[in-house]
Amino acid sequence: MLYTITAVSPEVEDFAAELMIESDATFADLHALIRRTCDWGKHSPAIFYICDERWRRERAIKESGYEDDTMDEVELGDLLEDEGQRMQYIFDSEARRGLLLEVTHISYGKHIDEPHCRRSHGTPPALILEAKPTAATTKTNDDLLAELNAAALADDDDIEPTDDELFDIEEIDLEGFDFTEG
Repeated sequence: MLYTITAVSPEVEDFAAELMIESDATFADLHALIRRTCDWGKHSPAIFYICDERWRRERAIKESGYEDDTMDEVELGDLLEDEGQRMQYIFDSEARRGLLLEVTHISYGKHIDEPHCRRSHGTPPALILEAKPTAATTKTNDDLLAELNAAALADDDDIEPTDDELFDIEEIDLEGFDFTEG
């Protein structure tokens, strides 16, 4: 069997790729195909999730593991049986970034020599997000030192406590507390 799997990115609206891969290929083969298609040269851990029709995760296929099936061991045909079947491919678990995959067509009796991307549109998401500068990262060391000095020299004696910070010692019920002198 030959699968046509469509991959889209939730973070890059114009990206879509149509992947062609045989049912006896492993999830490791699909992983490699996705990396080639997206031009992600550097390797980073990834995981596939088999999902239901609402994208809820039902089963994980990891690159390695002791108890779980791994990408090298599981063939696509073992878990992908119907057109419309969905998967998530998580390539950045820290930032929860990934691709949404769907089996869009199954061709019986057809074969290909190598898994390949039949067509793609748009630019795939970056493998690694560039850090956006924040106010803290744009400050110089002198600015940070000045802020620390100002905070250390601040006089907190003139600050009045709020109503929430005030309490009446008479309102405290000491019954039940066990005080021992020692």
